[in-house]
Amino acid sequence: MKLHRLPLILAIVAITIPPSLAEETDILAKWFDALRTADREQLSDLLAEDARVVLNDIGIEQTKAEFLDSLDAWETASGKGTDIRYRLEEELGTTKVVTVCYEFPGNSVLTSERFRIEKGKIEQSDQSQIAEDCDDI
Repeated sequence: MKLHRLPLILAIVAITIPPSLAEETDILAKWFDALRTADREQLSDLLAEDARVVLNDIGIEQTKAEFLDSLDAWETASGKGTDIRYRLEEELGTTKVVTVCYEFPGNSVLTSERFRIEKGKIEQSDQSQIAEDCDDI
């Protein structure tokens, strides 16, 4: 193969690779940034219209509208200075599994969260607590 064709081949390959990990990781970054500040508009944009948010530990399943309505309580509970860190653990097709540390002013919680992302929108988020501290992240 001639070297002068290499840039053309790389460009063709880049065009034919479907956007996936980078965009979905970007969606997760936007999600946690918006959650940190309770940015309702951004969270609404990231959620599909028929999205479900499931908090397994407390037995709550919310629609998109119910989740957005619950953000006042989230702001009160999280207070100022909440830090959210996460680590992508696994990709299973359209599902991303992340470990998340929520550091509130008075305590911290470590969770495992599964996000099903399709067509650039979060279709479902399932959250389960795995520890009462963030020593593992």
